[in-house]
Amino acid sequence: MTAPVVGPEQRTFNDGAQTEYWTMAGTVRGPLPRRETEALVEREQATVADPVPLGLAAFAATTFTFGTVYAGWFGLDAAYVAIPLAFIYGGLGMFLAGMWAFRRGNVLMATALTTISAFNASWAIMELLLLNRTLPTLGIASGPSYVAGIFILTFFVIVGYLGIAALGENTLIAGVLLLLSLGYLCLGAGFWIGGHNWLLGIGGYALMISALLAAYESAAIVINSAMGQALLPVFQVRKRTAPLRA
Repeated sequence: MTAPVVGPEQRTFNDGAQTEYWTMAGTVRGPLPRRETEALVEREQATVADPVPLGLAAFAATTFTFGTVYAGWFGLDAAYVAIPLAFIYGGLGMFLAGMWAFRRGNVLMATALTTISAFNASWAIMELLLLNRTLPTLGIASGPSYVAGIFILTFFVIVGYLGIAALGENTLIAGVLLLLSLGYLCLGAGFWIGGHNWLLGIGGYALMISALLAAYESAAIVINSAMGQALLPVFQVRKRTAPLRA
């Protein structure tokens, strides 16, 4: 008897009963048919509010504020004023949105929001320690800060591959993440130089553009949901799926 043929995203194990396929929530393995899994996902999305607009709004407010400082609109010391925003809205608010994105079954946005919220909260704590002179230097304004540069560059790598992954789901979200990754790259390298340099300026403007795109996406999702129709495009990628087989 010939084994059933399945698409590249689904395969049958040797016992003929268990399958493996990919969803927004990650890889699913087991005897549950794909059709039933998709029904479960649709049920969860219909009963749990979408946390992504909240996360994107918190991201936009915090990241744009950071961007104005590093773009040179204000002195580097002005970044201390953003500590409450970074810790509460960009840290705690985004973290909660990321956790609910896991509940919603969106592994990409859950990972992205949680990761960026951790960066914002960590940045806020670091700035607070510098402000209180708990750390031995006054920060980048007094010269190169190598460890802080490495700290930011690690997030450049993580956000970068999240941006690549987002190309398969939402092109605007991919743009948000890739621009943010570019901003982190410039900021990390700029911290190695010290003072207000051209790399920090480029990074600051990359953050600001990324924040504006995120603000649009957040507004589009909320407005479309409130109006009950797709008034604004959200740039979702249409995926081709193999036909489902019993």
